[in-house]
Amino acid sequence: MLNPHTFLASLDLSEAEIDVYLAMIGGALTARDIVQVTGRSRPTVYYGLGALDRRGLLSKTGLEGDRRFRVEPLSRLKTMVEAKQIEIESLHNEVDDFVAQFRKPQAGDHKPQVAFYEGVSAVRNVIMETIYAKGRQIDSLVPTENFFWQLGPDFVTQYVKKRQDIGVRTRNLWGTTIDPSQIKKYYNKSEIRMMPASLGDKFQTTVFMYRDNVLYISSLRSGYALLVRSKEHYQLTQALYEVVWEISKPLKLDKV
Repeated sequence: MLNPHTFLASLDLSEAEIDVYLAMIGGALTARDIVQVTGRSRPTVYYGLGALDRRGLLSKTGLEGDRRFRVEPLSRLKTMVEAKQIEIESLHNEVDDFVAQFRKPQAGDHKPQVAFYEGVSAVRNVIMETIYAKGRQIDSLVPTENFFWQLGPDFVTQYVKKRQDIGVRTRNLWGTTIDPSQIKKYYNKSEIRMMPASLGDKFQTTVFMYRDNVLYISSLRSGYALLVRSKEHYQLTQALYEVVWEISKPLKLDKV
């Protein structure tokens, strides 16, 4: 079961705010009630009430001396989570700018950079990082048997929903289609084409191409990913992708 203190702390509420907020959810209406329930001092309780008020988690009624507080609908917490997501996404987008600002040119900058990731957790993490790449465009080649379908629908849904929420546009070459309801729900910003069956069944490595990066994702059984950062390699892979794109059949989203 979810620990309320741990959850609220993850939203950056202080211990005082958490105690006050939970007391109010439990029915406390006045500062005096909250002091009795929490054992906190009056100044601490008033600090917590003020902080919660500024966060929009409560509202107050009555005049000074007869002040009462009311908890706003608990769905307000979802708004806080969404705001936190936006903040994190903004930080993701600023990391590259920060690094570039302080990074000195290196003699081998023209050489490709290759990173190897092993294990399901590591592969999942590097896949999620593709969402935050500058340019907000990903081209993918997904064979019939691939890491995503083999891992199960939960990760696919999480990844694609997050990608959609951020506004990443995609072109997808698939070896096989998926549940039509999922396509309509999560792929409205995507172009999808079906590879010839003879091609989609010939390999199990998924390929993502974005911003001079090419990410190779093995089958779940092999459990690794290879990321190549190279403009020349990206151009080569992109040229081959365009060839396959041209011979593949468009999937009409309004007909699935």
